[in-house]
Amino acid sequence: MQFLKKIFIIIGCIFLLIPLYLAVALLFSYIPYNTDFTSEAEHPIQIQLHSNGVHTDFILPITNEYYNWHALLPEIPTNDSLIAFGWGDKGFYLNTPNWSDLKLSTAFNAGFGLSTTAMHVSYSTRYLSNSKNTVTIWINAQQYKILCEYIQSAFQNNVEGKVILIPHDPRYYAGHFYDAKGTYSIFTSCNSWINKGLKKSGIKTCLWTPFDWPLLKVYQ
Repeated sequence: MQFLKKIFIIIGCIFLLIPLYLAVALLFSYIPYNTDFTSEAEHPIQIQLHSNGVHTDFILPITNEYYNWHALLPEIPTNDSLIAFGWGDKGFYLNTPNWSDLKLSTAFNAGFGLSTTAMHVSYSTRYLSNSKNTVTIWINAQQYKILCEYIQSAFQNNVEGKVILIPHDPRYYAGHFYDAKGTYSIFTSCNSWINKGLKKSGIKTCLWTPFDWPLLKVYQ
């Protein structure tokens, strides 16, 4: 009986914590951060945030006078001019090409920081049109440099100091995957990683969010 009582207490606590988590997430999502940010007018650098409805990516130039991603990522196609970065749970990325493929073990490990992470890198030739899932931000050179350094610091390196390419099935994901640093959880989601990069770079965003829409609504 004592064992069952403890199980019921644990289950009850979980059900109480879920609405608390959502309430805090919503509250922090509406608290602005870097409120003194203004779009760069004299020498603007264009970046974008793009969401697939759940997960958000940074979209940046592959190369400009401030940063050259070819130096870090030799797999970049020569004909593309833009690069997208998305950080997330490695198991979810590689084992869940569709929502129907999601396993309870994958979701549990991702939610509670029990698996490793990966960086998904994809490429394109042109910026996306602004929409409910895509916003454009014009930033200055200093902000851009800090953002690029933040993204680069998330890559895991081997003993030779090179990034670690992960084999994957190209039928499900375009681009490449690389081993990444950090631990994914309900508190450090793919979107909170994006938010942290914006905060660190001095770009307007929210205090904290595990969701995609607060990142986009700031610029809509």
